[in-house]
Amino acid sequence: MKIAQSIPEYLESKRAQHLSPRTLEDYEGILHKFAREIGEREVSDIDVKGVRHYLASLTTVSKKRVKNVHTTLSSFWTWAVADDICSTHIPRLVKPPKPEKRVIVPITKWEIKALLEATDCSNLYARRGKSAELYRLRNSRRDQAIIFFLVDTGVRASELCQLQMGEVGFDNACVHGKGSKDRIVPISRSTMNRLKSYTSLKKRNIKDFVFRTKDDNPLTSDSLRAIIIRVASRAGLSGIHPHRFRHTFAINFLRNGGDIFSLQMILGHETLDMVRRYLAIAQTDIQKAHRKASPVENWGLDI
Repeated sequence: MKIAQSIPEYLESKRAQHLSPRTLEDYEGILHKFAREIGEREVSDIDVKGVRHYLASLTTVSKKRVKNVHTTLSSFWTWAVADDICSTHIPRLVKPPKPEKRVIVPITKWEIKALLEATDCSNLYARRGKSAELYRLRNSRRDQAIIFFLVDTGVRASELCQLQMGEVGFDNACVHGKGSKDRIVPISRSTMNRLKSYTSLKKRNIKDFVFRTKDDNPLTSDSLRAIIIRVASRAGLSGIHPHRFRHTFAINFLRNGGDIFSLQMILGHETLDMVRRYLAIAQTDIQKAHRKASPVENWGLDI
């Protein structure tokens, strides 16, 4: 069976596993691009050299993305071997790159405050022949609810966009998170009040998505990112994107006394690997704070 012909069958097997639409879309894009580059070849004819050459050609993307491509190809070959389409699991013979660890920089308290202030009014706008003025933004309640929700829960952008009214526990202050495993995510009363204020603007059913565009369509990850960037621009900030709120929640959860196991459950991580990275950052903060506030250092006792 040729590679391009086998992709729909592979995707059907993944749909049977009830993977998320976004994951399936990513798999499909990666495999179709690989098929175009490798040519109309039988899966059983693709060798180590072909896969290695393709991965080496991905010079304009990050190492993490190349590793994701390798993981997708590996998943595809696992299926192909199981279905007797080929006999050798080629990607297992090709060593994937080790992705670089990106520096995690949380959003500061002052930046969050600046973002919230920037949700209310536009930047100064001047019409011809008139003085510059501010005008109130129609989506201010939504944008404030989004910021509160992201920094208070650490949910993924896709989870916020897919959140339905029936998944919000308005009485017990929690939401049902959707990751590889369903989970309960607690939220503060302040955030709940922002959600109530926003969702009360229009009557909704339990299947309706909580966060919507100005045209009343469900948010997508791209439209959410665009909202955050616009608000950040009005606040005079750069480098603010939805995933930084997840980092910000995690690090501050640990700074404020939360434990790594609770954090793991809230974030929906299957392992503690990422949580330990957050913990290392929080512990570094504690060490810096100790050096700054230590009585021994401040009293000059080393005499």
